[in-house]
Amino acid sequence: MMHGEGERPAPGGGAPTYAMLTAEARRQAALPRPAARSRREADVRRVPWWRVRTLRRMSGLSVLVPAALYTVLVLVVYGLVGSAALAPQALLTLVVSLALVVFGAVRLRGRGGASARALARAACAPGPVVRRYALLYDPPWGGIALLAVFPADGGDGVRPEAVLQLRPLPLPARRFLGARKLPADVPVEPFGELELCGRTDASPAGVPWIDGQAYWPERSYGAGDFETEQGRALMDRLSAGDGDDRWSPSRP
Repeated sequence: MMHGEGERPAPGGGAPTYAMLTAEARRQAALPRPAARSRREADVRRVPWWRVRTLRRMSGLSVLVPAALYTVLVLVVYGLVGSAALAPQALLTLVVSLALVVFGAVRLRGRGGASARALARAACAPGPVVRRYALLYDPPWGGIALLAVFPADGGDGVRPEAVLQLRPLPLPARRFLGARKLPADVPVEPFGELELCGRTDASPAGVPWIDGQAYWPERSYGAGDFETEQGRALMDRLSAGDGDDRWSPSRP
Protein backbone atom coordinates (compact mmCIF):
# COMPACT_ATOMS: atom_id res chain seq x y z
CA MET A 1 0.00 0.00 0.00
CA MET A 2 1.17 3.52 -0.76
CA HIS A 3 1.09 5.98 2.13
CA GLY A 4 0.88 9.56 0.92
CA GLU A 5 4.03 9.99 -1.19
CA GLY A 6 4.94 6.32 -0.90
CA GLU A 7 6.89 6.51 2.34
CA ARG A 8 6.44 4.16 5.26
CA PRO A 9 7.69 4.96 8.76
CA ALA A 10 10.55 2.91 10.03
CA PRO A 11 9.85 0.96 13.23
CA GLY A 12 10.34 3.23 16.21
CA GLY A 13 10.73 6.23 13.89
CA GLY A 14 8.16 8.41 15.67
CA ALA A 15 4.61 9.39 14.82
CA PRO A 16 3.61 9.01 11.15
CA THR A 17 2.10 11.86 9.17
CA TYR A 18 -1.41 12.94 8.24
CA ALA A 19 -0.94 11.58 4.73
CA MET A 20 0.16 8.17 6.03
CA LEU A 21 -2.67 7.74 8.52
CA THR A 22 -5.43 9.02 6.24
CA ALA A 23 -4.19 6.57 3.58
CA GLU A 24 -4.34 3.76 6.14
CA ALA A 25 -7.78 4.91 7.30
CA ARG A 26 -8.99 4.80 3.68
CA ARG A 27 -7.52 1.31 3.25
CA GLN A 28 -9.17 0.01 6.41
CA ALA A 29 -12.52 1.52 5.41
CA ALA A 30 -12.36 -0.48 2.16
CA LEU A 31 -11.92 -3.82 3.98
CA PRO A 32 -14.93 -6.19 3.96
CA ARG A 33 -16.23 -4.89 7.28
CA PRO A 34 -19.67 -5.51 8.81
CA ALA A 35 -22.07 -2.61 8.40
CA ALA A 36 -21.96 -0.03 11.17
CA ARG A 37 -24.58 -1.11 13.70
CA SER A 38 -23.96 1.28 16.55
CA ARG A 39 -26.90 3.00 18.21
CA ARG A 40 -26.98 6.79 18.06
CA GLU A 41 -26.97 8.12 21.62
CA ALA A 42 -28.82 10.99 23.24
CA ASP A 43 -27.18 14.42 22.94
CA VAL A 44 -25.56 15.20 26.30
CA ARG A 45 -25.98 18.92 25.57
CA ARG A 46 -29.77 18.51 25.68
CA VAL A 47 -30.36 15.78 28.26
CA PRO A 48 -28.90 14.88 31.69
CA TRP A 49 -25.68 12.86 31.44
CA TRP A 50 -27.29 9.75 32.90
CA ARG A 51 -29.56 9.50 29.85
CA VAL A 52 -26.52 8.91 27.61
CA ARG A 53 -26.07 5.16 27.45
CA THR A 54 -22.25 5.08 27.36
CA LEU A 55 -21.96 7.45 30.35
CA ARG A 56 -24.63 5.54 32.24
CA ARG A 57 -22.76 2.28 31.68
CA MET A 58 -19.45 3.89 32.66
CA SER A 59 -20.89 5.29 35.90
CA GLY A 60 -22.39 2.02 37.15
CA LEU A 61 -26.02 3.21 36.87
CA SER A 62 -26.77 0.58 34.22
CA VAL A 63 -26.00 -2.06 36.88
CA LEU A 64 -27.36 -0.25 39.93
CA VAL A 65 -30.85 0.63 38.70
CA PRO A 66 -31.94 -2.81 37.34
CA ALA A 67 -30.44 -4.59 40.35
CA ALA A 68 -32.19 -2.23 42.77
CA LEU A 69 -35.54 -2.70 41.02
CA TYR A 70 -35.15 -6.47 41.05
CA THR A 71 -34.21 -6.43 44.74
CA VAL A 72 -37.29 -4.38 45.60
CA LEU A 73 -39.48 -6.76 43.57
CA VAL A 74 -38.13 -9.83 45.37
CA LEU A 75 -38.58 -8.17 48.77
CA VAL A 76 -42.19 -7.32 47.90
CA VAL A 77 -42.80 -10.95 46.96
CA TYR A 78 -41.24 -11.97 50.28
CA GLY A 79 -43.68 -9.73 52.09
CA LEU A 80 -46.68 -11.06 50.20
CA VAL A 81 -46.08 -14.83 50.19
CA GLY A 82 -43.53 -15.29 52.97
CA SER A 83 -39.96 -16.50 52.76
CA ALA A 84 -40.92 -20.14 53.27
CA ALA A 85 -42.67 -20.21 49.89
CA LEU A 86 -39.56 -19.13 47.99
CA ALA A 87 -37.04 -21.64 46.69
CA PRO A 88 -33.39 -21.48 47.79
CA GLN A 89 -32.50 -20.39 44.25
CA ALA A 90 -34.59 -17.26 44.76
CA LEU A 91 -32.65 -16.47 47.93
CA LEU A 92 -29.38 -16.88 46.05
CA THR A 93 -30.63 -14.56 43.30
CA LEU A 94 -31.54 -11.97 45.93
CA VAL A 95 -28.04 -12.12 47.37
CA VAL A 96 -26.56 -11.65 43.89
CA SER A 97 -28.82 -8.69 43.14
CA LEU A 98 -27.89 -7.07 46.46
CA ALA A 99 -24.22 -7.51 45.61
CA LEU A 100 -24.83 -5.83 42.24
CA VAL A 101 -26.59 -2.94 43.99
CA VAL A 102 -23.55 -2.44 46.21
CA PHE A 103 -21.18 -2.71 43.22
CA GLY A 104 -23.17 -0.18 41.19
CA ALA A 105 -23.44 2.24 44.11
CA VAL A 106 -19.70 2.09 44.82
CA ARG A 107 -18.91 2.66 41.14
CA LEU A 108 -21.35 5.56 40.92
CA ARG A 109 -19.86 7.31 43.96
CA GLY A 110 -16.31 6.46 42.91
CA ARG A 111 -14.18 6.74 39.81
CA GLY A 112 -16.81 5.56 37.35
CA GLY A 113 -19.37 8.21 38.26
CA ALA A 114 -16.74 10.93 38.53
CA SER A 115 -15.36 10.08 35.05
CA ALA A 116 -18.83 10.07 33.49
CA ARG A 117 -19.70 13.46 34.97
CA ALA A 118 -16.31 14.91 33.98
CA LEU A 119 -16.69 13.75 30.38
CA ALA A 120 -20.22 15.16 30.25
CA ARG A 121 -18.95 18.55 31.45
CA ALA A 122 -16.10 18.47 28.94
CA ALA A 123 -18.43 17.60 26.07
CA CYS A 124 -20.62 20.61 26.94
CA ALA A 125 -17.73 23.05 27.39
CA PRO A 126 -17.85 26.21 25.26
CA GLY A 127 -15.33 27.14 22.61
CA PRO A 128 -14.88 23.93 20.59
CA VAL A 129 -11.64 23.66 18.60
CA VAL A 130 -11.68 22.38 15.01
CA ARG A 131 -9.20 19.63 14.18
CA ARG A 132 -8.67 17.08 11.41
CA TYR A 133 -8.86 13.36 12.15
CA ALA A 134 -8.14 9.94 10.75
CA LEU A 135 -10.25 7.03 12.01
CA LEU A 136 -8.37 3.74 12.36
CA TYR A 137 -8.89 0.40 14.06
CA ASP A 138 -6.36 -1.67 15.98
CA PRO A 139 -6.38 -4.37 14.59
CA PRO A 140 -7.85 -3.21 11.26
CA TRP A 141 -10.85 -5.57 11.29
CA GLY A 142 -12.99 -5.59 14.41
CA GLY A 143 -10.46 -3.78 16.59
CA ILE A 144 -10.48 -0.79 18.93
CA ALA A 145 -11.50 2.49 17.28
CA LEU A 146 -8.82 5.20 17.38
CA LEU A 147 -9.01 8.84 16.32
CA ALA A 148 -5.70 10.35 15.26
CA VAL A 149 -6.10 14.12 15.76
CA PHE A 150 -4.21 16.66 13.64
CA PRO A 151 -4.09 20.47 13.47
CA ALA A 152 -6.79 22.04 11.30
CA ASP A 153 -4.15 23.66 9.11
CA GLY A 154 -0.81 22.34 7.89
CA GLY A 155 0.03 20.03 5.04
CA ASP A 156 0.04 16.29 4.61
CA GLY A 157 3.34 16.01 6.48
CA VAL A 158 1.98 17.23 9.83
CA ARG A 159 2.15 14.71 12.69
CA PRO A 160 -0.72 13.90 15.06
CA GLU A 161 -1.27 16.00 18.17
CA ALA A 162 -3.00 13.12 19.93
CA VAL A 163 -4.61 9.73 19.43
CA LEU A 164 -7.91 9.08 21.23
CA GLN A 165 -8.92 5.51 22.01
CA LEU A 166 -12.72 5.51 21.87
CA ARG A 167 -15.04 3.64 24.17
CA PRO A 168 -17.09 0.91 22.46
CA LEU A 169 -20.34 2.24 21.04
CA PRO A 170 -23.67 0.86 22.28
CA LEU A 171 -25.13 -1.76 19.94
CA PRO A 172 -28.75 -2.26 18.85
CA ALA A 173 -30.77 -5.01 20.49
CA ARG A 174 -29.53 -8.51 19.77
CA ARG A 175 -31.31 -9.87 16.74
CA PHE A 176 -29.53 -13.10 15.92
CA LEU A 177 -27.11 -15.57 17.46
CA GLY A 178 -23.60 -14.20 17.67
CA ALA A 179 -24.61 -10.60 16.88
CA ARG A 180 -22.77 -9.18 19.89
CA LYS A 181 -19.50 -10.66 18.68
CA LEU A 182 -19.44 -8.29 15.70
CA PRO A 183 -17.59 -4.98 16.06
CA ALA A 184 -19.45 -1.71 16.42
CA ASP A 185 -17.85 0.47 13.76
CA VAL A 186 -17.84 4.23 14.22
CA PRO A 187 -20.36 5.42 11.57
CA VAL A 188 -18.33 8.37 10.23
CA GLU A 189 -16.03 9.02 7.29
CA PRO A 190 -12.50 7.54 7.62
CA PHE A 191 -11.07 11.06 7.78
CA GLY A 192 -12.42 14.58 8.01
CA GLU A 193 -12.93 17.32 10.60
CA LEU A 194 -14.07 17.15 14.21
CA GLU A 195 -14.55 19.51 17.13
CA LEU A 196 -12.77 19.01 20.46
CA CYS A 197 -14.55 20.29 23.56
CA GLY A 198 -13.11 20.63 27.06
CA ARG A 199 -10.32 18.72 28.73
CA THR A 200 -10.31 16.16 31.53
CA ASP A 201 -7.64 14.19 33.36
CA ALA A 202 -8.89 11.08 31.54
CA SER A 203 -8.89 12.85 28.16
CA PRO A 204 -6.37 15.71 28.01
CA ALA A 205 -7.26 16.33 24.36
CA GLY A 206 -10.97 16.74 25.13
CA VAL A 207 -14.15 15.06 23.86
CA PRO A 208 -14.48 14.81 20.06
CA TRP A 209 -17.71 15.68 18.26
CA ILE A 210 -18.27 14.48 14.68
CA ASP A 211 -21.46 15.28 12.77
CA GLY A 212 -23.22 16.34 15.96
CA GLN A 213 -22.38 13.15 17.88
CA ALA A 214 -20.00 12.88 20.84
CA TYR A 215 -17.51 10.02 20.79
CA TRP A 216 -16.34 9.25 24.30
CA PRO A 217 -12.59 8.72 24.77
CA GLU A 218 -11.35 5.92 27.00
CA ARG A 219 -7.68 6.84 26.74
CA SER A 220 -5.59 9.63 25.24
CA TYR A 221 -2.12 9.38 23.73
CA GLY A 222 -0.40 12.77 23.63
CA ALA A 223 2.64 13.81 21.63
CA GLY A 224 4.94 12.75 24.47
CA ASP A 225 3.40 9.27 24.52
CA PHE A 226 4.50 8.67 20.93
CA GLU A 227 8.11 8.54 22.13
CA THR A 228 7.42 5.69 24.58
CA GLU A 229 7.77 2.06 23.58
CA GLN A 230 4.01 1.51 23.74
CA GLY A 231 3.26 4.64 21.73
CA ARG A 232 5.79 3.79 19.03
CA ALA A 233 4.40 0.27 18.78
CA LEU A 234 0.88 1.68 18.35
CA MET A 235 1.97 4.07 15.61
CA ASP A 236 3.90 1.30 13.83
CA ARG A 237 0.82 -0.94 13.84
CA LEU A 238 -1.45 1.79 12.50
CA SER A 239 0.85 2.70 9.63
CA ALA A 240 2.02 -0.79 8.61
CA GLY A 241 -0.87 -1.81 6.36
CA ASP A 242 0.80 -2.62 3.02
CA GLY A 243 -2.37 -4.42 1.94
CA ASP A 244 -2.22 -6.83 4.88
CA ASP A 245 -5.77 -8.18 5.30
CA ARG A 246 -4.90 -10.84 7.84
CA TRP A 247 -7.62 -9.49 10.16
CA SER A 248 -10.31 -9.82 7.51
CA PRO A 249 -12.63 -12.85 7.92
CA SER A 250 -12.63 -13.36 4.15
CA ARG A 251 -8.99 -14.38 4.24
CA PRO A 252 -8.31 -18.03 5.23
